[in-house]
Amino acid sequence: MSLCSYLLENMGNFNNYVCDKYILDDNKFVRNRKLPQECIMKYIPWNRGRTTALEALYFMEEYWGVFDMDISKQAISQRRMIIDPQAYIDINNDLIKSIYKRPEELKTFKGYYLTAMDGSIFDLPNYPTIREDFAIDENIDHSYHTATARVSTMVDVLNEFILSSSITNRKVGELKHALNHIDDVKSKIKLRKTIIICDRAYGSKELMLKIMKQHSHFVIRLKKSAFKEKRAKMTKNDEIIWIPLDEAYIKTLEDKKLQKFATKKEILRLRIINIQLPTGETETLATNLYDESMTIEDFKEIYNKRWTIETNYDKLKNKLQTENFSGRRKIIIEQDFYSDIYVFNIATTVKHDVNQEIKEKRKNKNKYKYKDYQANFNIAIGLVKKELLNLLTPDKEKQQQTSMKIIKILQKHLIPIKEETKTTNREPVDYGHKFTDNNKRSF
Repeated sequence: MSLCSYLLENMGNFNNYVCDKYILDDNKFVRNRKLPQECIMKYIPWNRGRTTALEALYFMEEYWGVFDMDISKQAISQRRMIIDPQAYIDINNDLIKSIYKRPEELKTFKGYYLTAMDGSIFDLPNYPTIREDFAIDENIDHSYHTATARVSTMVDVLNEFILSSSITNRKVGELKHALNHIDDVKSKIKLRKTIIICDRAYGSKELMLKIMKQHSHFVIRLKKSAFKEKRAKMTKNDEIIWIPLDEAYIKTLEDKKLQKFATKKEILRLRIINIQLPTGETETLATNLYDESMTIEDFKEIYNKRWTIETNYDKLKNKLQTENFSGRRKIIIEQDFYSDIYVFNIATTVKHDVNQEIKEKRKNKNKYKYKDYQANFNIAIGLVKKELLNLLTPDKEKQQQTSMKIIKILQKHLIPIKEETKTTNREPVDYGHKFTDNNKRSF
């Protein structure tokens, strides 16, 4: 059974989320016939232009079949202020849960899901209301420094789904986001069969303990200063070290359950992997995967897969135009962001099934320049946005027709899969930010 089958079931149930649970004001949506709750909730992920009044007119034409309805952008904005963004988090969570109940459809590495956690800085509309809602310091030159927020995601790097996401004040640290992601995904995927990949910013004993407590696994690139004394005594490039968990450290943990877990463990057992780079430098990975069948080359390959999370941020910023937020209040920002995460996962599901069909049906590979091809994600996003109302309908026949149309078009617009250069020393990528403080260095 294809993943699109579960996707269509999820989208067909969209109206189940059109309920009082996601209305923040009891007196709204009672008498308004032109802008009912369903209309507003579908407009948010459908909205493509984000800033023009024409978008509202185009949407009303699709939703009601009438182009010149007397509906203003301001009226829609007022209704949006009472829609809880949690609705899009919940429907996306249900989609991810349904997909990961069918592991046979998903890619793994030696039986493990490979996931990565990382953060990025997103531009926000530079208005006083946004700066207030996101607690942005007013004692800076706002003509030069834009309003920004910290975005964090946990991504399945082999299947490209965004499993968990958050957008907050920039002052919220990446570690805090990471700890929350672990709690968020434990009901969605099997953490026992998951490897979580992290960069140097996440080399925290607290995060390692949190992952271990969930019986999951990590591969974390270490800073040069991390566990320096213990690593200096290593005689091999693949060795176990023991880090004492003293009482003073355990008391610093805010999570009482994690304190209890750390007290019971007493020692943090880490497998340290030293990887020699072509430049002559050495990068160090820490893991709790002690299986000797997992080699240094395996860990090098695992860590290189982390790059998918960087390309996902590129897609959010440059394909979905997520930073082109449509309002001046935090609730609108959150609606735009979490609905875009949902649309991203819809397009990823469609792309997954198209790629599977390409793999199964292509017989004569010699006439192609490249060995493998895949669906064009950019076109997938555009088609999903264009056909969103037909996909969100409970009419199964219309859903199926729309789905087949999207898949048929995507099969005609394939792009080659080029072989990646395997290295753990990548250069930072500029995703076209207008502000220098938004350029997040990564490799």
